[in-house]
Amino acid sequence: MRGLPCVDRARSLFLVRDYTMTTFKRCKNLWEIATQVSKRKIPGAFVECGVWRGGSIGLMGRALKHTAENRPLHLFDSFQGLPEPEEIDGVTAKEYSSGKSEGRLTAIARCEANLGEVQKFLLERLQLDPKNIHFHVGWFQDTVAKDAGQVGDIAILRLDGDWYASTRICLENLYPRLVPGGFVILDDYFWWEGCRKATDEFRAELGISAPIVPVDGECAYWIKP
Repeated sequence: MRGLPCVDRARSLFLVRDYTMTTFKRCKNLWEIATQVSKRKIPGAFVECGVWRGGSIGLMGRALKHTAENRPLHLFDSFQGLPEPEEIDGVTAKEYSSGKSEGRLTAIARCEANLGEVQKFLLERLQLDPKNIHFHVGWFQDTVAKDAGQVGDIAILRLDGDWYASTRICLENLYPRLVPGGFVILDDYFWWEGCRKATDEFRAELGISAPIVPVDGECAYWIKP
């Protein structure tokens, strides 16, 4: 599907707009990162932790079609909604979950999209190749460490788990597989306290000094040296 860059991007942004909670600016940035990775021949899969309805991973898949590349797309999600935050995630997170904090396995239903819905969107609406799409269904603490070995090298690691524990689990198990020059995208770095705390602690422990680049008032990324 190698059309004109602006036409392909505009068409892809239109197709995913109702399937993502992120902004147009973040979607545009994600497209640019995905196509840049392909042009630079940075090896590895595109991985997303926190899929919701599939808009962001779908946009990455469309970018791959635009650059005529075949890469694995790995999707980690419970497909049952967002887990409840813990104390470390702060007051705002607790308010978002209606003040529950009943433990990480109690889902926040507003963030739920079932597996069948996501599969239909990616395979029928976006017409992505099913051979390239790998679903890892379950809570991160049950799937990420167990399935990390199946992922191989990673070129883009997009994290949208919101909370401290979710972010930490994904960084600890998947960041080591990110290749030099690969991108870590944190959808909620500037928004959720837990996400930012987990990220800052992880970077400090590993001595990561690569600058964190803002995308907007919520999202940021860094490039692995």
